[in-house]
Amino acid sequence: MIIDSFDGQKEGEEIVAVWRQHPWVLSRPSFIAILLVLIGSVPQAFWDPSWGIKLIILFFGIAGIYVLSAVYLWLNTIFILTDQRVFSIYQNSIFSRVTNEVPLRNIQNASHSKKGIFQMLLDFGTVDIQTAGSSIALSIKNVNNPYQVQQAVLKDLEN
Repeated sequence: MIIDSFDGQKEGEEIVAVWRQHPWVLSRPSFIAILLVLIGSVPQAFWDPSWGIKLIILFFGIAGIYVLSAVYLWLNTIFILTDQRVFSIYQNSIFSRVTNEVPLRNIQNASHSKKGIFQMLLDFGTVDIQTAGSSIALSIKNVNNPYQVQQAVLKDLEN
């Protein structure tokens, strides 16, 4: 993914790397959408009521809106490493965004973890960035190749 600039970027600050959450994050909303469509089609499948098709269309619409909102949240959650700081943008809901940044000079350590079979098989996990003033200053959750992300942060820290 290529990002040339972002809101809040300082003058002369260069982007080193940009990460997004693993697409597996979208599996839960997809499963819920499929479940909604199946629930909406139960009356049509068993009783064939005249309003059954309308119910299926309604549940398809709800499922579609739910999946589109999940994709919007996924697309707008971004982690950026610059030559001066680590910057995260978490889109929590359609109307809620949280940004966090940690200057590279304050970083003491970076660690990564993978929990569960899917994170191990699909190679995604969490990178925790620690500063002297706090135990964990920033968590980069559900990111692809957490080891590589950790190493990129530590490498940029050395420079």
